[in-house]
Amino acid sequence: MAGKKVKDMEEKGLVETKDVDFGDIELKINKPTLNTDKTLSISGNFTDVGQKIQAVVDRYKDTKLTAENVDYVKTLKKQFVSLRTGIDREYKEYMKVYITPAKDLVSSMCKELLAIVDAGESALGKQLDEYDQRRKNELTLVLNDYVREFSEKYGLREEYASQIQLKKEYYNKTQKEEDSIDDIDLQAKELQKKQTEHDAGVELIKAECGETGLLPDSYIRELSYKSAMEIILEIKQDKKSQAELKAKEEAGEKISVGEPVAEEIKSLMRASPKASEEEARTRVVRIVYKPENAKKIAQAMKELCIRFEFIDTDF
Repeated sequence: MAGKKVKDMEEKGLVETKDVDFGDIELKINKPTLNTDKTLSISGNFTDVGQKIQAVVDRYKDTKLTAENVDYVKTLKKQFVSLRTGIDREYKEYMKVYITPAKDLVSSMCKELLAIVDAGESALGKQLDEYDQRRKNELTLVLNDYVREFSEKYGLREEYASQIQLKKEYYNKTQKEEDSIDDIDLQAKELQKKQTEHDAGVELIKAECGETGLLPDSYIRELSYKSAMEIILEIKQDKKSQAELKAKEEAGEKISVGEPVAEEIKSLMRASPKASEEEARTRVVRIVYKPENAKKIAQAMKELCIRFEFIDTDF
């Protein structure tokens, strides 16, 4: 270790070997032992090594370096490096031999236990899910009875009764059945209002069409996206157009029903492919339209590859 340097310094009275010499210091950790109380004991020469190192640290930590002692202190510092390396090596070897295998074994055993727990949890969860689904199915039967009851109470036709929804919150465990019933009742009332408004609109449309030759059904279908008043205004405009055509006819002007759409179709169909005779079917169709929609009708017939001819009619 210090060798001749220590001897020289001793002769000069600078150091005392018993105070500074590390001696043979090597950390040794013994095999862990299991106590009778199931606790684990770890033993080794921790105290002896610690005391020897601490003695050197205490002796030199406040030393003022001089030309005479600096080389020896450098030697001591190198010994500290060797001590750190030796302690770290012993620690890693101990972990590799004793701790890591134990950790791996415990980890494997716990994973097996957790797999059993997961299987049990999954099985119970499945049973609970099935139980909850049965609860929901039974509740659905009850709620559907109320749907039928309120549909009859408010005279809802099928197309309106089918719009009553069994909402998600009805199935919450905290939901009170009477709250769900009240909500179904409210839905039925709102649908009755819509049905009444629709029926009133139908009667208005039929009355407005009257004996004009206009087809009420074509306007009634528009109630799904227009208000009755909008449709009545549309019928009035169509009646006005019809009256204007009749006036022109009475004035001797030649009127060809379907003329605007005919011209549009003829212009679009000139280059259109013809359907084969084997596939062709003949149907008589009456088209009620506004002149400004002629181009749209013609385009639709072109896309469908429909061949046509116009027949004189008395309407």
